[in-house]
Amino acid sequence: MQKGDLISIAFTGKDVTTGKIFDTTDAETAQKEGMTASKKQWGPIPIIVGSGEILPGLDECLQGMKAGETKKIVLEPAHAFGERNPQLIRVLPLSEFTKNKVSPIPGTIVNANDMLGKVQSVSGGRVRVDFNPDLAGKKVEYEIKVVEHYTEAKAQLDALVKKAFPAWEKPHVKHEKDVIEVQAPIKEMTKIQRNVPGFAKMVLDVIKGTKEVKVTTLFTPEDFAKMHTHEDGSTHWDNEH
Repeated sequence: MQKGDLISIAFTGKDVTTGKIFDTTDAETAQKEGMTASKKQWGPIPIIVGSGEILPGLDECLQGMKAGETKKIVLEPAHAFGERNPQLIRVLPLSEFTKNKVSPIPGTIVNANDMLGKVQSVSGGRVRVDFNPDLAGKKVEYEIKVVEHYTEAKAQLDALVKKAFPAWEKPHVKHEKDVIEVQAPIKEMTKIQRNVPGFAKMVLDVIKGTKEVKVTTLFTPEDFAKMHTHEDGSTHWDNEH
């Protein structure tokens, strides 16, 4: 694989010290480990090699692999989730939690100043919270497989659509010569519009010869029947839109 290649990978990652699996693309493994994720699709995921979408050590490993190849690799903290940062362990007043009706029990995850942390201890009106990622400072082991290397334009486009848009909200995408068009009714477009710029960037980077990505929003008379205009000129649709 080379930097910029579009591929799909399957992997399972575990903590070397405890042997606990913390991430996987395999549905059977996930079920066995009691993992759940809302609307998550288990199975191989598409990535662009060298784009920083995965851990640095895995990205580097992929660049020496071939389609169909499987490797096991142990990553030091610096190439995985980083070293532990003592400055991310903070002592906060208990009153900050009680006024927000939060019970800071040791081991629970709390949100403080828009940061997620794990409560380590509660003592003397103070709460010690660790804002380091759980796997910071730990060695991790991954078994990773390059499932597929997408080289044809159609396969690349299908993979990028899967990558960019939720499975339950995919637009219609057409590829004609050097133009790729994304089409969706207003109901769907309002849900996926944040994903469109990222999708367009990936398409232009990956699919050779693409000169333009066109975005088309489809309207029907029924849509306008459910449209409301505010005094400032802005519009919105009923909740179903």
